[in-house]
Amino acid sequence: MLLPDDRADRTFRDYHRGHRQAAATQDDDAPRFQIPEAGDPYPRSSLPALEGATWVREAHPDRFRVFAMALFEAFFGGNEDISDLAVLGRVAEQCEMSAAALSEVIREQRYRGRVLAEHQEALGLGIRGIPAVVVPGRPPIVGAAPYFDLRGAVEAALQAAADARGSAAGTSPERGTR
Repeated sequence: MLLPDDRADRTFRDYHRGHRQAAATQDDDAPRFQIPEAGDPYPRSSLPALEGATWVREAHPDRFRVFAMALFEAFFGGNEDISDLAVLGRVAEQCEMSAAALSEVIREQRYRGRVLAEHQEALGLGIRGIPAVVVPGRPPIVGAAPYFDLRGAVEAALQAAADARGSAAGTSPERGTR
């Protein structure tokens, strides 16, 4: 979720704790979540992390998945401030990329316009939180949704696509040729 303004007064609230507690207990294979105390520092802004991730996606696409997961782990698993260039640099090095290059990209705001444009696009799709999954023909699934709900949405979309292909070809999946 984009938190564009840089505010040093951000703290974890019971709202954040509740979401993390719910997400951590959903499935047996749920990611590890560190549950912060209310009042603990919260990242001042998400722009640095998003700008860094956009740089990785563009300049090092083969490292994007590992970088995104390392950011996730730093924030949700370690309660680290992913608006801090030192934290982002350590994550970059952990993912075999240059901390100095990442810091330069962020300081120069090289990808800021793209991050803000992508945020506006997400808002236009109805995405107002994270995580978010967009399945064709359905409203976005926002938040730590149970696996069962995600699977059902994907299966319904796949079935709708198969039905549409069958209709376009003059057949019905249930009845064969028309």
